[in-house]
Amino acid sequence: MTLNDCTVDGSQQRCFASFDGKGGSTSLLELADALLERQKQNWPMLVDGYAALSAARIREIRGDGWGVQLQFNPRRIMSSRAKVDPESIRRRPCFLCPGNLPQEQEAIGYRDDYLILCNPAPIFPGHRTIVHICHLPQSLPDHLGIFLQLAADFGPRMTVFYNGPLAGASAPDHLHFQAAPAGLMPVEAEILHPRKRVGAKRRDGVKIWQTTGLGRGILVIEGEKKENVAAATGDAIRALGHMTSTDQEPMLNILCTHTKEGWRLLLFPRRKHRPDAYFREGGERLLISPGAADMGGTIITPREEDFYALTPDLVSGIFREVAFDDTATAALLSLLAGKRPFI
Repeated sequence: MTLNDCTVDGSQQRCFASFDGKGGSTSLLELADALLERQKQNWPMLVDGYAALSAARIREIRGDGWGVQLQFNPRRIMSSRAKVDPESIRRRPCFLCPGNLPQEQEAIGYRDDYLILCNPAPIFPGHRTIVHICHLPQSLPDHLGIFLQLAADFGPRMTVFYNGPLAGASAPDHLHFQAAPAGLMPVEAEILHPRKRVGAKRRDGVKIWQTTGLGRGILVIEGEKKENVAAATGDAIRALGHMTSTDQEPMLNILCTHTKEGWRLLLFPRRKHRPDAYFREGGERLLISPGAADMGGTIITPREEDFYALTPDLVSGIFREVAFDDTATAALLSLLAGKRPFI
């Protein structure tokens, strides 16, 4: 395998390989793993990021029927502090546009329109960012098909996730997804417990149910056919928009895996981007900015004081503040099941 130059969005971007989905002996995950090993040899920023991840401290917190892992990782401070108001975004260069990527960063060209990149500030080993080659706004409804296809191409060993533009995306102005090894977020195991599943509905071969007792509401969508899963997920997003009275993409995070049984999506409906404690001063401040990983049970604390300050009550309070509870998620499930009309 050799490097080659490819033109991306009018600029030269060094591509390690390309994946078009048309077959071949090398899987997408194998290509991604090979790129990661190469970048660990030739990109100092990535080496530093993985050193920080190796040094990150982990602490478990258990609540009533749920658990989370706290990760003290100072390298993530830029993401947690990211200014995502329209004026700040307008004034800064987009760090996901191909022309603005670090010189040492290489990519896998993915299905003509995307680049798969190694994340230089990883939350998990093998953390990737998948960016569109054009500067398009972060939006899932228009790109559900490729999101599901990405999960299928990566296979069951990877979880693909998405942060909504108002719910954790540090680059809401540039379309991107992320991926990490499957099974690392506590919620991925918690939802498998039968007692955590309630209210199952079926429509067009897709099973939709909600979790209970996990401290925040989660809608789970499972199905074998991509078009049916995409349709159900799109309906769920529209139903959420109806409930929250927004004409923009509603606040949400999504985790997605694909196995031989099909797709499983975990949709976290959100009420707020950041908890009130994020904006407090002095010792009362908690620099916690929940995204998909946090909602999945891996809570990132870039400051040591927050790593030690968090308690089950504080975590539970953050979830209640920023996420739907079980009752609100039940209402979303009922709306999605057709008990109330929506557009």
